[in-house]
Amino acid sequence: VTNNHVIEGAERLEVTLNDNRTYDATVIGTDPTTDLALIKIEADSLHVIPMGSSDNLLVGEWVLAVGNPFGFTSTVTAGIVSAKARSISDSRQGRMTIESYIQTDAAVNPGNSGGALVNLKGELIGINTAIYSQTGNYAGYSFAIPTSIVVKVMTDLKKYGTVQRAVLGITFRELTPEIIKEKGFKNINDGIVVEEVSEGGAAMTAGVKPNDVIVAINGTAIHNKAQFMEQLSRLSPGDKASLTIVRDGSTRNFDVTLLNNQGSTRIVKAPTVEALGAKFAKVADDKLRALRLRSGVQVSEVTGDGRFKHAGIREGFIISDINNGRVSSPEDVEKIYDAIMNSDDTYDKVMFISGVYPTGKKMYYAVDLAD
Repeated sequence: VTNNHVIEGAERLEVTLNDNRTYDATVIGTDPTTDLALIKIEADSLHVIPMGSSDNLLVGEWVLAVGNPFGFTSTVTAGIVSAKARSISDSRQGRMTIESYIQTDAAVNPGNSGGALVNLKGELIGINTAIYSQTGNYAGYSFAIPTSIVVKVMTDLKKYGTVQRAVLGITFRELTPEIIKEKGFKNINDGIVVEEVSEGGAAMTAGVKPNDVIVAINGTAIHNKAQFMEQLSRLSPGDKASLTIVRDGSTRNFDVTLLNNQGSTRIVKAPTVEALGAKFAKVADDKLRALRLRSGVQVSEVTGDGRFKHAGIREGFIISDINNGRVSSPEDVEKIYDAIMNSDDTYDKVMFISGVYPTGKKMYYAVDLAD
């Protein structure tokens, strides 16, 4: 288990063990939404770390962070749990994220990412993933993804190749004193206030309405966005959940059957670039110069009844940009495709492609990737 940002964009992965054995690694699956990745090596006599419960972790409890900061192999630092269910940003590099971090004051620096956060029993209770600093180095605050999220994500990546993420079908805000005053709420201090309910979504089907305040999921109290996202991230499409909601001053329970972001409970398959229905090849430098292109990837073949054929793209087309990002190799096309398909935003599953045919004719295409 490691962080997605550790392996993202890598052409080759190598894992070095404590006894200095090295192995090439393959990627089983990644989840940019939680910044987690699962990789595999072919090796014998590996020690498996026992999995602990981040739910049982207490603020003030001692923990150890393990990693390789600044290249110092297998460095261990100690600290206490400073807070739980901490969110440090609304997004990471423009992506939708799920953040419910364990905050510690164990010294974590560049090179610690993907390392273990353990309790004093030596049990894994988090994956070190971020620091809060104005200099880029440790300044007293470090953050780890709790095992409550890690276990679900890793299980799904191993079994399905992609995370089976449950969607409630609402937009929401954390309850604040300003919102309480604005809405006229009484006898309630925190929770998640529902802003909108998606048509035909799980919440609407269960009877959830705008201005409802969610205060618990399956009996676990919800005080903020991070706690809400953590509880939801444990569940899969098809799971049933009990929502405790305050409406018009009274508390009610709603049973909801969760869906995926496609509005169903079926298993979501890992995206494969073959769905585009095309093969790609590098473009010779002299051809790029002749067409006045800085970079590009040529569609060497349009196959079957795929997305490219439906969009009208023909064989020989040279792609220069996808979604305003320059492409220079077939691998670039695959990485952009994977990033789009791994996104939880159903409305942004599209490739906006610009390029030129060998005749010099410029063309622009929109390739719809949504089901």
